[in-house]
Amino acid sequence: MKDDAIMREIEQLKEQLEALSAARVSASSPDAAEGPGDQSPSSGLGGEIGAWMKDLLKQAEELIGGLDLQFKDVPARTALIIFALGVLTGRLLSRRG
Repeated sequence: MKDDAIMREIEQLKEQLEALSAARVSASSPDAAEGPGDQSPSSGLGGEIGAWMKDLLKQAEELIGGLDLQFKDVPARTALIIFALGVLTGRLLSRRG
């Protein structure tokens, strides 16, 4: 019984993976000039997840770019002091807990 249920779940997961892979391929193809509002109902959840993931990656890249510029402005001595304080604080908190 358990083996049958596991096999059915594996098959369902394979189908979902294939659907997501197909959605990613169709979204990255140059022929897909559709906007977010032009998606067909068949794209459904896969299209929404793809758009959400692209937005999340864009925000992460912007954050990392901003942090990179901020760290370039910090002198090396200050950065080392901040790092040492972080390590010290982490050790003190681990002893406390």
